Amino acid sequence: MIIRRYLVKETLKTQGAILFILLLIFFSQKLIRILSSAIDGSIPHELIMPLLVLGVSNMADLILPLSLFLGVLVTFGRLYSDSEMVAMHACGVKKNLTYQVVLFLCILTCILTALNSLWFGPWSNAKQDQLLANAKINPSLAGLLAGQFQQTPDGNSVIYIGNVDNNNLENVFIAQINPKTNQRPSIIIANKGKTAHDDEGNQIITLENANRYEGTAQLKDFRISNFHNYLGIIKPKVLSTNEDTDKTDVQQLGLFELASTNTPKATAEFYWRITLIISVPLMAFLVIPLSVSNPRQGRLAQVLPALLLYLVYFLSASSIKANAGKSRLDPELWFYILNLGYFVLALILNCWDNLFMRKLRLKYTAS
Repeated sequence: MIIRRYLVKETLKTQGAILFILLLIFFSQKLIRILSSAIDGSIPHELIMPLLVLGVSNMADLILPLSLFLGVLVTFGRLYSDSEMVAMHACGVKKNLTYQVVLFLCILTCILTALNSLWFGPWSNAKQDQLLANAKINPSLAGLLAGQFQQTPDGNSVIYIGNVDNNNLENVFIAQINPKTNQRPSIIIANKGKTAHDDEGNQIITLENANRYEGTAQLKDFRISNFHNYLGIIKPKVLSTNEDTDKTDVQQLGLFELASTNTPKATAEFYWRITLIISVPLMAFLVIPLSVSNPRQGRLAQVLPALLLYLVYFLSASSIKANAGKSRLDPELWFYILNLGYFVLALILNCWDNLFMRKLRLKYTAS
């Protein structure tokens, strides 16, 4: 039907625009946080884009249901305020058509939300932790910031670089504080240097005209050496499987793994993900009667109460998740009460203007 395609097209356009704007806002906030960490030297600059892309899954958890909610609210509100919906009903278009359109959009959004919550979200969280852990134990020499001291992955040396330009280094200071057996503590100073990697993934640092000072103050035995080219090799540390498993967060587990994990945080995360999927049709079903308005009220007359109901729902769900993770309440019971309460509210709002409810209201009003 032409009207059905028209409603789907208009709602999808609005939902897409709202989704783009919301992603842009959250994307900018995420970018600011990542750039701040990169400037502080907490993460290398080459991880900025991977962390930014992987962080989309956390944004999509709340943005996907909200985009459909606002898409239906704005589109149907405009159709009512422009009297287009009134004209459709006058021409014989039943109200059930709007529910069919919203149901179709719910299916599309539910598929995306389920894929994000059940697969992409856990995978992206695990990948982010892996990248950050590897960056922490294997800091890249080429990614060092100028004017900062940083330990090598083995913890035996401290490196300071005055200036970094791609792979070229200036004013390099290396202190070997924990030398190997039969070696004395030493300090290496060079004006210039460069970094590279070999085929095995080892980091190679080459210093030009380097001076090395070996010895300790207790023995008063110092050795000064001058090198035309001083070559140092730093082997990367491998993140062990046991270490990674011990730090695994519940956000990195799949739905079936969460169901089989008997911990408060895992149980809270399990019902939180189920609620994210349920919230898509629930919020869309709730917003249909809230989008009804007349030209005198304006296009967005119902936006404030609708957004208030949406915020109360997700803030309550977030609070239940947080308290359930600390064993303060039963997540199964409270998530059931929250979803059932909003379903009853949506059912009342959708049936409020039908013939039966009109007769019932008229009966009690007349009496």
